[in-house]
Amino acid sequence: MLNNIKDHANALIVWASSGSKLTYAAVSIGLIIGLVLFRLFFKSVAGLFHSIGFCFGAGGNPEVAVEPGVCSSSRLKIILFSVVPIASAYAAYILLPTLFPGIFIK
Repeated sequence: MLNNIKDHANALIVWASSGSKLTYAAVSIGLIIGLVLFRLFFKSVAGLFHSIGFCFGAGGNPEVAVEPGVCSSSRLKIILFSVVPIASAYAAYILLPTLFPGIFIK
């Protein structure tokens, strides 16, 4: 079991060290945007779980269930938090070589 974990950790380290500057920059941009959106939308991990709870129901409170937009805004936050960082990392991967050709050569 321990050897299996060590093998997976070594494979992860080899994979991570084989990236280019462009890959590292694109992943970093995606992570930074994801962290900013997380902080903006959810404030903390508890806020994330709260938003997930509103996605699947009104939390068992019928008074909250009739409030307009609570469930739809939670779903929108989850969708944006899932899609925007990935899309921005992909866009950075595509656009960085054209914007900075001296730094990021494919």
